[in-house]
Amino acid sequence: MGMSMPPMDPNMRPQMPQQGMDPNVLRRMIPRALLNTKMKVSAFKKPNAIGMVGSQQLTNASVDDKQNLNLDLQTKDWKVIPGDQPDQDKKITDFVKTQFDMAYRSRSEMEIEWAMASAFFEGRQWFRINTNSRNLVNLQNPNEPNRYLTVNKIRPLIDGVIGKLTQCSPDASAVPLSDAPHDRIAADEANYLIHHYNRKFNRETQLKERVRWACVTGTSFLKIFWDTKREQIVPQFDMSGQQVVGHEKMNVGDIVEQIIPCFDVYTDPSAKRDDDIRWLIHAMIKPLSWFVDSYGDIGKLVQPDAVMGHNSGYIDSYLEGANGSGRGWVPPSTARINNYDTRKLSAVVYEYWEKPSALYPKGRYIVSSNNVLLYAGVWPYDKRDAFPFIPLRWQPRSGTPYGYSLGFDLCALQSTYNRIYSRLLEQFESQKDYIMIERLSNVGADAYDNQADTIEDKNRIYRKVYFNRGSNPPQIQRAPGIGGDLFPLLQMVEKDMMDIAGLHDVSQGMAQAGTPAESVRLLQKADNTQHSYIRADIEISNAKIKEWEVALVNQFAIVPFVGNIEGGELPNDRIEQGVMRFDAIRNGGQFRIVYVPGSSLDEGPDARLQKYAALRQMGVFGDPADPETNKLFVEMVNMPESSKILQHLEMQNQKVQMMQQQQQEMMQQQMAMQAQQAQQQPVSTFNPEEEQMKSQLKTQEQVAIIRAKLEADIALETAKAGIASNAQEEQQDAQMQADYMSGIEQENRSTM
Repeated sequence: MGMSMPPMDPNMRPQMPQQGMDPNVLRRMIPRALLNTKMKVSAFKKPNAIGMVGSQQLTNASVDDKQNLNLDLQTKDWKVIPGDQPDQDKKITDFVKTQFDMAYRSRSEMEIEWAMASAFFEGRQWFRINTNSRNLVNLQNPNEPNRYLTVNKIRPLIDGVIGKLTQCSPDASAVPLSDAPHDRIAADEANYLIHHYNRKFNRETQLKERVRWACVTGTSFLKIFWDTKREQIVPQFDMSGQQVVGHEKMNVGDIVEQIIPCFDVYTDPSAKRDDDIRWLIHAMIKPLSWFVDSYGDIGKLVQPDAVMGHNSGYIDSYLEGANGSGRGWVPPSTARINNYDTRKLSAVVYEYWEKPSALYPKGRYIVSSNNVLLYAGVWPYDKRDAFPFIPLRWQPRSGTPYGYSLGFDLCALQSTYNRIYSRLLEQFESQKDYIMIERLSNVGADAYDNQADTIEDKNRIYRKVYFNRGSNPPQIQRAPGIGGDLFPLLQMVEKDMMDIAGLHDVSQGMAQAGTPAESVRLLQKADNTQHSYIRADIEISNAKIKEWEVALVNQFAIVPFVGNIEGGELPNDRIEQGVMRFDAIRNGGQFRIVYVPGSSLDEGPDARLQKYAALRQMGVFGDPADPETNKLFVEMVNMPESSKILQHLEMQNQKVQMMQQQQQEMMQQQMAMQAQQAQQQPVSTFNPEEEQMKSQLKTQEQVAIIRAKLEADIALETAKAGIASNAQEEQQDAQMQADYMSGIEQENRSTM
């Protein structure tokens, strides 16, 4: 446990009280400033990090000559140096150097391609590979320097590919292996650690640099390691350990991530893919002060050797134009052209990493220079299933873990492009205009420069040329100009370079007028298909990086520390915003890091924002008018100034809660008033069965009245019909009787 308290001023130190003194008198003797000061305590457990950078301390920093102010001191400059190392240490150093030489020789052919691609990317493009001697040959004639024109098309083309590949960050997160609360908390803690280091290392910019090295040289590595001397902000608590009362920077160690080109990483020559690599060496040139800072007293024995040897200097020779490798000429970079003197006080350091095997169950980790063993021990990390070097490749290459280089594939076309441009310039400078003059016309070529007649020629609009009468006037014949066949050739080379890089105009937002939208989409899809491997490698490597970050924090980090947290706090941790703990991870919580396939194919942050906005409007996240829904939306899209937005939404949420509380109070008051009014009214009994019977009786009574009225109407109509029928029958009988009587009277008359 580490304890840290602020120093006490001697003038504020209280006098020791006599025995038997009144406690009130003792309280009055303590200064008031000391009573008002809160005691700050930093309590943490710092795991041991043996063999890591900075783990060995410098015990004696005395210099033999005090007037020597150099930072990089040689062995003879130290006053006290360790004794000679035993023979066993020298054998280990020789073993590492032998492994390095073997790995170097096995990849020397590829190093020529990497050096050429790196030089072309930086604009040093007038050389080629000699197929017979397999080295680099200069193409420039020193007597004709103006003939060699360089138009660097590789750099903007590769930068465009980088921008397209890194337009959207890949997604990777921790998921619990089970639904147990312990695993879920561990996964949440891992996700907070992931977000912390994403912000700490600026993951977007880091990814762009990794992709750039992968495109130029074919392979890039991201080295993740623990540095015990790195500073972190440690929270300070009160004496109860529950409240954070301050923060302090301490050298408690932290994760370091370095982007390494393929020049510095030497893999097992027998390996054909990543899983086959049994060991690898990270070789780098460091100043002498680095050895003392990182490995203490033993670093004093390191001798400067960065400018000697056959292959020790090749690590940076591709930039400095050195010929330490013996592989031919490489033009020096402008950034390192005068950097030779700094290497006089530098040395090569080799980090040898070996995976666990039957012979060495815990693996091996060795750090040495060419003549000094700095550390030798087992694999320093608990995570031993992979190397802490995360590769990223442009395209896979058969028979080796290193990848194909886009930069090298473009070198031939870039060289052709430069030669065409140089030919254009050569034609332009070699051609002249001609003057056609008839013989005996008394006109010379200098007649066009005549300045006579006491008038200055510069003030004239036209120039006079005198020729004899009878002769034809002189004529100017212009040069034929640059050949028209060269410009289509330039366009063809540009198109071929775009085809190789998979970056056409449509992928950069440019298309000819009238191009159908479906054609543009298919062309963009074709470019994305060409980049499918490196996109998948970006997503997979992103998950591997997070696995190593969580593993190193779990093994070496202190608990707790202040993290880069934006938004809510960790579960089960309500101490203060930003204080991170990972107790569930250290206590065995199980989770795994997963990536989202195709997450780097999104059109960009704006498209993702529109997608989430549409889902929010559809109500997928909840009520769009709810402040909690808007808070979830802001946290998911990671908007800029999100802290201010979340603070505003929190205030809105508080206002909504206050309004809801007021509405509830008003409803309760109304209900209370209604209950009071109901109590004041006379009590009335209500029998639903009785009311139902009354309603049925009323209904039956109305039905009976309607039925009786209907029957009476029917009887009345029937009676009316019978009366009418009887009257008609009586009328018919009377008519018949009258007819009968009239017939009798006629018959009597006839008889008389």
